[in-house]
Amino acid sequence: MPLKEKIDRYLSYNQERKQNAIKFNEIKAVFLFNVVPFLLHANFKDLPGYIDDKGCPFGIHLFRPQKVINKDLFQRYFPNSTAMRKGTSPFSPHPAIHALTTIGSIGTIAQTEKSDCDYWVIVKFAELSAAKIKLLEQKCQGIEQWADSCGFEIHLFLMDIKQTRENSFASRAEDESAGSAMKLLLKDELFRTHILVAGKILLWWLIPPDLTDAEYKDYVRELPTKQKLNISHFIDLGYIPNIPREEIFGACLWQMNKALGSPFKSVIKFAYLEMILSASGQKQSPLVSDTIKRLLIFPELLTAPNKPLEPGDIDPYLLLARDIMAFYQTGDTEGKRAQFIQVCLFLKTLEGMDSQKRSKHHANHLQSTMALMEDWHLLPSPIDHYLNFKYWKYKNLVSEGVKVHDYLIATYKRLRWHLRNLESEGVGTTITGHDIAVLGRKLFTFHQKKENKVAYIQSLSRDIMAQVDITLHVTRADGRDVFFALQGDYDYKTIKANKDSLIKRETHLIRLLTGMIINGVLTAGTHLHLTKNYLPVDLSDIQALAAIIIQTFPLMDVAHISAEQLLDPEITTQALAIVNFAKNTIRGSKTLNSTIITVNSYGEYFIRDYKTLAQYKSALLTLLTQHEVSRWNKNFAIFIPPQKDLHALQTMLNA
Repeated sequence: MPLKEKIDRYLSYNQERKQNAIKFNEIKAVFLFNVVPFLLHANFKDLPGYIDDKGCPFGIHLFRPQKVINKDLFQRYFPNSTAMRKGTSPFSPHPAIHALTTIGSIGTIAQTEKSDCDYWVIVKFAELSAAKIKLLEQKCQGIEQWADSCGFEIHLFLMDIKQTRENSFASRAEDESAGSAMKLLLKDELFRTHILVAGKILLWWLIPPDLTDAEYKDYVRELPTKQKLNISHFIDLGYIPNIPREEIFGACLWQMNKALGSPFKSVIKFAYLEMILSASGQKQSPLVSDTIKRLLIFPELLTAPNKPLEPGDIDPYLLLARDIMAFYQTGDTEGKRAQFIQVCLFLKTLEGMDSQKRSKHHANHLQSTMALMEDWHLLPSPIDHYLNFKYWKYKNLVSEGVKVHDYLIATYKRLRWHLRNLESEGVGTTITGHDIAVLGRKLFTFHQKKENKVAYIQSLSRDIMAQVDITLHVTRADGRDVFFALQGDYDYKTIKANKDSLIKRETHLIRLLTGMIINGVLTAGTHLHLTKNYLPVDLSDIQALAAIIIQTFPLMDVAHISAEQLLDPEITTQALAIVNFAKNTIRGSKTLNSTIITVNSYGEYFIRDYKTLAQYKSALLTLLTQHEVSRWNKNFAIFIPPQKDLHALQTMLNA
């Protein structure tokens, strides 16, 4: 294939990926591909991300802002800006950014409504002083903050060309730990998933796969003269001849951590790690980034039954799943793993498709995606069952979630066995003790049992677990009140026929509500219902309590707790006290029932009950003196339901 045709096919593929993102959410895509690069290309006093320093580097090579920002779009986002008036120019004659690329799920079937966008802002540190690099970082942070105020979560990571080429770059994972675990795997993800938003093309696309490191360097050296290539329009971020086995264990731990928030995606990536490790030593690279490059640019290197694909048919996520399926369907592995991968892939795809329903392109996109998945034997059976997973019984959602986490743990054990063999051969791991400690703490936070701790559910994902309707039912058994939470809207008569909709039963109503809330089952959008009730507490009391728990404890993402928090001593960071929720008589009583819900810096929730006023006040004193939790510090709230003795109760509490 001639060089020009290779470049044209790549550019067509890149444009198709952008179009996929536009089909998904046009407003978001315009923001990501037009507005963000414009702000990196400009620096003006009334534009977001402005740095009031003449030394601040900005601007993107080969970028033409007039082609992406028209008058209407400029007015929509910057109505009060004077940046584009005649006589002024917000642009630099000497751009500092060589390329701006995305990395991750944007523009693939793995994209969902909640998908953030990670960018690599690719520069040459050698062209910039340390002070200028700091200024550019500040500019990126300003754009991130402004984007967040517009409702878009983006992350701009400054990456040096030389460091990235030599695999000595600072990993974007380091803020969340595991930075030492994955260098080449992260670069493989960039090559596999990136969209070129603006700037120079990655030279990697024009380099054949399966070269040695020395062959790659020779190829790059000879490319400009042999192919008459204008090398100034490309950047060389290096090559990946293989993934060192030393990286696999750290990456394995990292995916265990990521699975706490996004298990579908982690299953696919975990399986990818196993595939890479098993293919170690084979002549042809198992990397999906190389598979994509063969399909698009080097079809002559394809082996049967593979065949070249049209640019619009290449989805990095689908190809990743296809290769993993092929790996698990070999005679050396169990076929049931392949079936499990099918399910996870399809549910992840539907998760993204569900976010697209508002788009006029949704029906066609879903139809074409399913046709491609069927052609590649990626659809699970029975398909109707999985198409309707949004309507599954809660118990089925939980059982599938348990399967996901069981798979992750089993795969972790298999990989650990492989890596122990490597250790016996004198092969170490690249992950540091620091990162192992951080990731281990996150896994313990999620799985470890402790007294009074509210357990996390091993769910498919919190978005899927959220319920539209939850019915609460109370009965009396063995002298105690027993509370049931059921999926759906029932009354006292119909609830008996729907016992299979049970979410959980508890003798502690506050614990029942809290457990559902921290696991994303009960949300602000959930309608609560109560069957025939004999308690002083009514539905409005329960709804008010649920609302204040949700307000006090925003949904925790354990995977994103910072390394600093996890390595520091545990402290309580937020507390909610619920006093006399059962509305017991206060006057003349020696008891005062109260419950305090807390969350600590590790992301663990606890519920503790107290029987007397003295115990309650002692607990508050401990929160204040040991953890600085109080109303004055705005990390403590109190809830008392309306009741006859409310004034007397408040007087007691304030005394």
